[in-house]
Amino acid sequence: MPTVLREGGFSFKINTDDHEPMHVHIWKQGRQAIINFEEDIAVRKNYGMSRNEIRQILIIIENSLEYLRERWREIDESRT
Repeated sequence: MPTVLREGGFSFKINTDDHEPMHVHIWKQGRQAIINFEEDIAVRKNYGMSRNEIRQILIIIENSLEYLRERWREIDESRT
């Protein structure tokens, strides 16, 4: 699962054999969150991130939305 973005101590990863909708796995110190970003930005799963960390993640995704969508498309195209 390649890291596509590092910011605020978080690693944002997109799985090379993942499924839609567009989403990103975010890791920090062994904890993970999965955030959908295809249409609306929404928390799919949270495995131990605090509310404050989730807020930080959502802001980072909002500010990097086009970049993340572009990276998802590139990875998706490489799957076929």
